[in-house]
Amino acid sequence: MKGKELVEAVDFKKLTIVELQIKFEELKDKYPEKKMIFLTQSATIEADFQMQLAENVEEEPILGRALQEYELSPEIDITDKTIVNSTACIYLTDVKLTPLASPNSPIYLEEFILFSDHLLGLTTT
Repeated sequence: MKGKELVEAVDFKKLTIVELQIKFEELKDKYPEKKMIFLTQSATIEADFQMQLAENVEEEPILGRALQEYELSPEIDITDKTIVNSTACIYLTDVKLTPLASPNSPIYLEEFILFSDHLLGLTTT
């Protein structure tokens, strides 16, 4: 895929997550405690998923701000480059990452960028 085609590309995994999160918001009254859990090959990740650009990007934590600024206006021109391994970034906040190898030792992070090609699936709490 050429860089100029990337603007029109849709990552199916990220699209599914966005659609599910929209439904979660609609069903919040009925299921107030439910959250999505992302499953990778090495961990489960429970976090808040940011579906839209922040109203004030300057006030976002550093990873969130950098990712949003990159998505709005990339510094590197890739229009004529060939893109390999295209994947979407999923920006997460208030993250609890639990390694499958040591489930009693979760890691807590303020923010985390998950690449959609690392996802095996989703579940809920």
